[in-house]
Amino acid sequence: MKLALAQIDMRLGDIEGICGRIEDQARLAHVRGARVLCVPAPLFMGAMPGGLVGAADFEHDVLAGLTGVAERIQELDMICIVPAAVSFEGQPLLDYMMLKDGHVVPARSSIALQRGENNDTRWAPPVFDVDGVRIAVIFDLDRELEMLPTGVDLIAYFQFNAFDMTDRETAAIAAVRSGAYRKIASKRSVWFACMAPVGAYDESVYTGGSFVLDDCGRVVAQAPCFEESLLVQEIQRGVMLDALEDHELPEFRSEEWLWQALVLAVRDNARAHGASRAVVALEGDLPSSLLAALAVDALGPRNVIGLVLGRNRIFTPAQEEAEAARCAAVRAIAERLHIRTVERDAPDAARVLDRDVSAGDAERLRSRTLGLMLEDTALELGAMALSPLSKTEYALCGGYQGDFAPFGDVYLSTLEFVARVRNRTSAVVPQELVTLNAVEDCMERVLAQALSTLDGPVDMLDRAAQLLGGLEPGEVDGALEAHVDRNRSFDDIPMAAGKPEACSLLLMLVRQGEAARRMLPMTPIVSARSFAERAWPYMLAWSDLGLNGKERMTVDSLARAEVRRFADEDTSERVRNEMMGVLGELLGISPEQMEELRSEDGQRRLHEGMKKFEGEVQDAIDKMMGGQGGPQGGPQGGPMPHPPVDPRQFPFFSQN
Repeated sequence: MKLALAQIDMRLGDIEGICGRIEDQARLAHVRGARVLCVPAPLFMGAMPGGLVGAADFEHDVLAGLTGVAERIQELDMICIVPAAVSFEGQPLLDYMMLKDGHVVPARSSIALQRGENNDTRWAPPVFDVDGVRIAVIFDLDRELEMLPTGVDLIAYFQFNAFDMTDRETAAIAAVRSGAYRKIASKRSVWFACMAPVGAYDESVYTGGSFVLDDCGRVVAQAPCFEESLLVQEIQRGVMLDALEDHELPEFRSEEWLWQALVLAVRDNARAHGASRAVVALEGDLPSSLLAALAVDALGPRNVIGLVLGRNRIFTPAQEEAEAARCAAVRAIAERLHIRTVERDAPDAARVLDRDVSAGDAERLRSRTLGLMLEDTALELGAMALSPLSKTEYALCGGYQGDFAPFGDVYLSTLEFVARVRNRTSAVVPQELVTLNAVEDCMERVLAQALSTLDGPVDMLDRAAQLLGGLEPGEVDGALEAHVDRNRSFDDIPMAAGKPEACSLLLMLVRQGEAARRMLPMTPIVSARSFAERAWPYMLAWSDLGLNGKERMTVDSLARAEVRRFADEDTSERVRNEMMGVLGELLGISPEQMEELRSEDGQRRLHEGMKKFEGEVQDAIDKMMGGQGGPQGGPQGGPMPHPPVDPRQFPFFSQN
C-alpha cells in the first residue's frame, strides 16, 4: 500500500481553491500508485479555528466542497483524509473527513456515536484497513498513543502545533535526527508517517518537512522544509527498505529555522493582504535593516521599497553630523539589498501641534508620525507596510504602526544572532550593526521610550531611569522571556534575586502597556507564548512584586487543608460516638435515650445538669473540708477560707 502526504500551502478560507488543490494532488498521487492521500491539519480551519467551529454556513461550504471532490475522485479508487475542526454534540472536535466512494465521512464523530459510551475509550484513535494495512490517525501524540489499539501497522500523525523556535519537535523532520519520533516507531514496531503543514495561517507558521519512518525507526522518505511537496511512500511490513543516514537529515538550528519561518510568514501575509510589494522604514539600525533583508528574501528586491524619513529635531552640529551619517548608512543598506528608496521629511511635532513639547512626548509623537508616513507611503504604492518592532518593544512601549510586524515575537537581543545567520548567505546587513553595541543602542532607545510613558514626581522618574539604565540587553530580554514566555512568578525570574526593583519596574511596564499593545500590528507566533496568547485585563492595577519571604498561598493548599480538617472532625465525632456507646452500655442507657442525648436539646440539658452537678460536688467538698458555706461564711458573706490540709491525710494526692 502506498501512502501520499500532500504538503501544500493555501490561503485559509479559500474553500474552492483548497478543494481544487486536493483534487489535483489526488490525481498526481494516483499516477504514482498511492491508495491513501493525507492533507495538512490546518488547511481548512487554521491553527486557531475560534468562531469558525460554530459557523454553520462555513461548515456547510466546507462539506459541500469536499463532497464535490469525493465525487470527482471516486473513479481513482483512493481514500483522502482531510482533517478539520468541527462542532460535535455542542463541543469543538478535531475530526478528519474520509473521502471514499464518493462520500464524505466524519470518521471520529461517526465512530464515537457507534461506541456510545461517553468516556475515554469513545475517543480512541479510529483504525481503518487499506489493502491489508491497518492505519490509525492521531493528532495528539501524548494522549492518543496511550489509547492506540493493538495490531496497528501505520500511525498517520497530523501535526497541529505550529512552529516554536524553542521546541525542535515542531520542525518535523529536523527533530528526527535528535531522536524524536523514532522511539514511537521502534518501540511499538509500527510505521510512522508525519503530515507536517507548511506556510502561515494567521499568527501561526508551519515549516513543513513531512517524513515516513519504518517499523525500526529509520527515515525512509522525507519532504523538503519550507516548500510545497508531494511525498509518496510504499508501506511494507517486514521489508527492509533503503533509509536515509543521519547526516543526510536536516539538523534543527533555531535561528536558521526562525528566519525561514519568518520568510514564509511575510510571503503568505502579503498574499492575504492582496499585495505583492512591501514598504520598510529604514532607520539605519539593526531591526529595520534586518527587516528589509527579510522582505527581500520573501518578496524579491524589486518588490521592496525603503522609506527614508529625515529628522527635523537637529539643534547642534553633532546632531547634524550624526543625521548625515545615518542617512548615508541607510542608502548603503538599500544599495546592498538592491531596493529603491523613497525619501520624505517627517514633520516636527512641536510645529504641528503649535506648542512646546517635552523630550519624552516628542519621541512618542515622532514614532506615531513615522507610522503615519509609513502607512501613507504603503497606500500610495499599493504595498504592505512592515514594522520593525521586536517583542521587547511590544513588551515595554510599542512604536509606530504598520500592517505586519515579523519580529513581534522575537526579542531584540535575539535579532543579533538571526542577523549573523542571514549574513552567512550574503552580508546584506552591515557588520557594524551585527554587534552587541548596536543591540545596546537599540535597547537604550527602547527603555528611554518606555520611561517616557511614566508619570510622577521628578525624583521617582530619575530613580526609574537609574534602575533601567544599568541593565544589559540580555538581562532585560531574559526577565521578559521568563515573565511572558514561561509565565514565571516574580521570585523565579533571574533578575529578581539581584535587582528586584528593576525587575518590578519592567513587569509594571509590561502590565501598563497592555492596552497600547492591542493596537499594534499582527505578528507571527514563533515562541512558546506570544502576547496574543498572554492577554491580561488592560485595566489591571496589580503588578507582581514577589512574596517578600512569605509562604505561598494557593487554592490547592487551602482545599487540601480543608479536607484534612473535615477528616479530623469526622474522626473526632466517630470517637466521641464510640465513647458514648461504651458509656451507655455501662450505665444501662438504651439506644433511644443515647440518640436523644446526642441531639441539640439533649446536649443543652446535659450541659445544664453538669453545671448543677458541679455545684453539688463543690458543696460536698466544702463540707468534707470543714467549710461553712452559706450566709454564715466569710466576712463578705462568701465561703470561709479552707483550712490548711495535712498531706499525710491524702498520701496519694498533692496539696493542689
